[in-house]
Amino acid sequence: METLASPRRVLALFDGIGGHQGNLLTVLGERFAEPQNAPFFDRMFRTLDALVEHLGPTPGPTPPAGARLRRWLAAPGAAPPGATDDSVAAGVCVHLLQLCDLQPQLTALDEVAAVLGHSIGLQAAIVAGLRPKRTDDFLALAETSLRLVALSLVRAHQVTAGPPGPADTWGPPHATDPPHATDPARAERGEPGVRPAPMAVVSGLSRDDLAALVECYRRESRRPVSVSLVNTPTTGVLSGRTDDLLHFRAHHEPVFRDGAVRWTFLANTVPFHSPHLAPAAEQVRRERDFVGALPPAAALRIPVYAADAPRTLPPGADLVDEFLDQVLVRPVDWATASLHAVADAGITTVLDCGPGPGARRFTRECLGAGARALRFTSIRR
Repeated sequence: METLASPRRVLALFDGIGGHQGNLLTVLGERFAEPQNAPFFDRMFRTLDALVEHLGPTPGPTPPAGARLRRWLAAPGAAPPGATDDSVAAGVCVHLLQLCDLQPQLTALDEVAAVLGHSIGLQAAIVAGLRPKRTDDFLALAETSLRLVALSLVRAHQVTAGPPGPADTWGPPHATDPPHATDPARAERGEPGVRPAPMAVVSGLSRDDLAALVECYRRESRRPVSVSLVNTPTTGVLSGRTDDLLHFRAHHEPVFRDGAVRWTFLANTVPFHSPHLAPAAEQVRRERDFVGALPPAAALRIPVYAADAPRTLPPGADLVDEFLDQVLVRPVDWATASLHAVADAGITTVLDCGPGPGARRFTRECLGAGARALRFTSIRR
């Protein structure tokens, strides 16, 4: 029970892409149908048009142009099957949903004391921390934010979808692989319907045991697989080339055999939070004139907690660099960051801003019995 001695302190959580691509267009279409959101969507559609023009002819997935996305949202079922299956389209839709819910005329976040974002949810957390009160100022910030997120996703896809190369680059399966190493049915072992991808969840191992397993594998195989996220004390995510992850899974078949340790490919098509994406971060930095400037971190109204370590974004931070480094290159340590944010900010209530349940679910699990002392609520009640 809240008392005068324990004032309500709200932490807003913003999820990343996760595994919920299937209903993104449906939920976004519901927001698009609300008349009060028309100015927001008009501005965002124009932003996407400008991005597509900036990109020009581009190999690989690109964001939908504004007119195309408008058609998808206006007519349920108009989008082609799999329209959000790649991480570019899915990430753009996730960020649009989060930005829409951050508009200044909405009151759900007015009492928020601190924010924390999971993976690309960091950028929504940054916008929430800045959150201008004037609609024009907010739309200008949202436009810059969408350009940053969408361009980063495109460049990330490009650097991991290049021509075949040697073992430490992106390319086809290795000639020395055992025959089953790139066989999805053998590699996934009981995970039907999920295609092999450059990210995979390993659940049931402690973070130390998983880190040791990966380090030993890297040393013996010289394959650049890395632990990209520690979501809970016993749930980690690996990033790497898809064929390297398949080989890792096959190489460690005995670890997964009895079902106590499970392997699940994520739907992501980009290996977030890994050294593989460092070239993409540098490419986006070279395009900062197109992205535009975010306000200085000193303008943040409330603490924005990082997900890579127990810290807040410092007043002198470059917010574009923080996004690029944390989302593309640095591993996420949610197990540590979420506990730190709750304790450091004296949180009593956790507000789940979605769009998926991952950030809330991971936070509950990390808190353990301590979660019972907090109230969990959703922005979309």
